[in-house]
Amino acid sequence: MSGMWWARGRNTLRRRRRHVLVLAVLAGGAIWMTVQAWRESRRATDSFSGELYLNIGAALIMTLLTYVVLNPLFRELQTASIIEHPRLDRDALIDRVARSRELVAILETWTSMLEGPYARRFVAALRSALLNGATVRVLLLDPDSPAVRLRGEELRRRDASVAILGNLWHLARLREELPESSRARLQVRVYNAAPSVQMYRWDSKAFISFFPVRGSTFDTQQIEAYVSTPLGEFVDDRFDELWDTAPTQDLEACLSLRLCLRQGGRELESCEALYVRSDGDWYIAGADLVRNVARHGLAGLTVVLDRPEAAGEVFAIGEADELAPEVYNRVLELFRAKYGLDSRQDTENRVIFNLASTSLTTV
Repeated sequence: MSGMWWARGRNTLRRRRRHVLVLAVLAGGAIWMTVQAWRESRRATDSFSGELYLNIGAALIMTLLTYVVLNPLFRELQTASIIEHPRLDRDALIDRVARSRELVAILETWTSMLEGPYARRFVAALRSALLNGATVRVLLLDPDSPAVRLRGEELRRRDASVAILGNLWHLARLREELPESSRARLQVRVYNAAPSVQMYRWDSKAFISFFPVRGSTFDTQQIEAYVSTPLGEFVDDRFDELWDTAPTQDLEACLSLRLCLRQGGRELESCEALYVRSDGDWYIAGADLVRNVARHGLAGLTVVLDRPEAAGEVFAIGEADELAPEVYNRVLELFRAKYGLDSRQDTENRVIFNLASTSLTTV
């Protein structure tokens, strides 16, 4: 409980840092002017500089008091300016994201802004925001979490896992197109908690909606509000909580898997692999894997993953196309959604391997 209060206090201070800075500057200036006036009065009774310091100090004190009184009124005006929309205004969102210069934050299971006719325009808007100097933070639901299966059942017609992996593919392509100076400001994480709220933030305002039991958030009522309002702060705190506790911390970790190949008690090679998860199982692909299997064979070949959720586990490796057809076809569908149908790395021309946990553990 104390940790939660500390996090909330930290988030409140972060959001109020500009106000705290203004108060500190005004208070510090007033104190300094008052002290200088007192020093000048001790040197000479009718000192012009002493009177000047005193008048400026008094003006700063009046400004400070005015700011303290009026700032809550401005916040009330912002709260009163909350706008309700019958559904998400996609065109307005694209325009506002493109003009952002500080922060774009997206909290979703997956976003249909990266699907269909809106994908190209929304990617262009994200690119513009990044080139303007904004930081873009995207939080998507873990495509293999229990929560994503529940959300998929609620929507009935949608395959939520495929939709999330498709979002990651678009974000990966965007990162590749960005100049090196902007790539670090495109930040993507996946969370595995139950989704409850949607947020599309641009700088100081956001579209906010709560997940309906049936249907998409895009087709439900949206609230346009300043992030500094109580509702905005509540959702922003939720975003920060999920962001800080997300098990996958960056886009690179969403797209590639660092692993170590072993055989007969000796380490063969450490390499990167493409991967998906389905029903809790790991499936991997990559040229380095094919090369090592061709050289050493599958017999006795094991894999250790450099991931917290697989810490200490040793996996046996097998060819996924030897699994049941429905399992293999599902894995192939996930690979294609995540890495693109028209990519040179299309899994049709690659071998997919499945990992099976063993009784062995790493030392």
